[in-house]
Amino acid sequence: MQAENRDLLHIRVYLGCLVGVVMVLILKELKTIFIPLALAVLLYFLFNGVMDRLLKWRVPRALGLVFLLVFLFVLCYFFGLLIYTGASAFIEKFPDYSQMLARMLNSLFEQLRMPVVDVERFIADFDWSKSINTITSMLSSTLGSFAVFLGNLFLIIVFLMFMLAGRTAMEGRVGRAFATRRAVQMLEVLRSIEDKVQHYLLLKTLISLLTAIVGAGIMWLAGIDFVLFFALVIFLFNFIPNIGSILATILPILVGFLKFGLSLRVLLLAVGLSLTQMIIGNVVEPKVTGDNLDLSPIVILVSLILWGWMWGVIGMLLAVPLTVAIKIMMEQSPVLKPFSELMGAARPPV
Repeated sequence: MQAENRDLLHIRVYLGCLVGVVMVLILKELKTIFIPLALAVLLYFLFNGVMDRLLKWRVPRALGLVFLLVFLFVLCYFFGLLIYTGASAFIEKFPDYSQMLARMLNSLFEQLRMPVVDVERFIADFDWSKSINTITSMLSSTLGSFAVFLGNLFLIIVFLMFMLAGRTAMEGRVGRAFATRRAVQMLEVLRSIEDKVQHYLLLKTLISLLTAIVGAGIMWLAGIDFVLFFALVIFLFNFIPNIGSILATILPILVGFLKFGLSLRVLLLAVGLSLTQMIIGNVVEPKVTGDNLDLSPIVILVSLILWGWMWGVIGMLLAVPLTVAIKIMMEQSPVLKPFSELMGAARPPV
């Protein structure tokens, strides 16, 4: 009997691994559908509390949905417009740094005693328009055109409105479709996912906003170009654990280095941005969030790589909330619960 149970457990584990691989491939191939759906689910977790508050204030559900619809569309449109206009301005102004770049390269070649080429003439004769078109096409392939962004935004909001409107009906359908005990268990899992993801998103949004505001003040004092665009980059990249803050800090420092060279201003800029990320990320954020996510650092790193491979930058932004949801669902299965414990943060030995 024990041997049969062991074989059955092995079969379940193998089938689970096979299903996991198939699901990863499906999510990667159909990312144009699943990315808007995943974003809509996260926005649902974020704004579900707002909808409940509006209902408590005796605001009709239809009016509350219209209010959220208009608010989200205006907010997302504004953010998308800032990203695209900022990226376009950055690409168009980049050739202005060519002379500083040429002097730096010449100085570097001389110090390394390498054959000095006429870098200034090379950069002056360089076809910047062709390069800009190449970079723009790369950005378009990554982010899509602004029209595609608006189309995805519309799809996300449609998903979100249906989720918010059908929440009460969905709970009733779950109660009718399953036995009472199973239905209560499923609803508790959904509420647990909602609470943890909502708590994470709210705190992470506030912390990222604080980091972006402080960073914008430092960049403005240093006289860096594209302050608003880089502040928005810091805000968004702060949702990517570990590596996001590093990438968001490197970009403005690089632009400052190209504009002012290796100077005290750029050094203070680098120190200010790095200290801001270190203090807020390593001191403020752990005290505020605590161990709410219950995820091991190595699990967060692996999830970043996996979701980034499947969905690109957006997958990295969504990696932590999606991994938290998967971990909570695994806790409800006797077979998968040990793997859920392995994914958790470090605890004192029992």
